[in-house]
Amino acid sequence: MLENFEVFEVELSTPNLIVIPLGSTLQFHYSNVQVESNKVLRLFNSPEIKNVIIDLSKVDYLDSVIINSIIRYLQQARQTGGQAFCCNASENMQNILKCIRVGTLWPLFDTREEAIDSITTNL
Repeated sequence: MLENFEVFEVELSTPNLIVIPLGSTLQFHYSNVQVESNKVLRLFNSPEIKNVIIDLSKVDYLDSVIINSIIRYLQQARQTGGQAFCCNASENMQNILKCIRVGTLWPLFDTREEAIDSITTNL
């Protein structure tokens, strides 16, 4: 199932939640970012959702507001006993993730398929 918000695309592929940021906060109303971020976070209330994959294929830059939302998703997955990964990051996004040390806390894969395979092998 695919849900299109203004700020994120969300795919539900049980037990995985795939979140695809669509841009930085400068492109959206701040209130929309907060509302959508909370909607995505509430998806973890579903007992079928355990893991999150952040697919960065549609962005080359993200600001701190969107990154903070992403970190909340990654943390929530871990807190509920799931796994959390990032994938499809451009070179610029990889550098940003390294600077803020997200890459040291959550694995970064080249493709979504590699991230899903990693979840499958770690079950």
